[in-house]
Amino acid sequence: MARRNRTRSRSRRDATAARRATTPRPVEREVAARPTGYRARGSVTRLGYSRAAGAPSAALERSSLLERAFVAKDFRRLAITVVISLALLVVSGLVESAVLAR
Repeated sequence: MARRNRTRSRSRRDATAARRATTPRPVEREVAARPTGYRARGSVTRLGYSRAAGAPSAALERSSLLERAFVAKDFRRLAITVVISLALLVVSGLVESAVLAR
């Protein structure tokens, strides 16, 4: 059985009321030229220094310490995975050469 929407349907206005309710068009204004040093707000480039000023809070320090520990563990796991896969590759090559040498 299909689920029913429990919201009320919108009441329909007649066409003349809908036309009267529209807002008048805003007056078009002339677009000013951008200054020469203009840069879009979303494309801010950072120069390698932090933007924060003052001493960091204790909560922020704890959070960054936990994040660094997680990243270090993640890189350690990645290194272990790469070493194991290379070891398996070498062992499989040795087994293959031993089997095919007969």
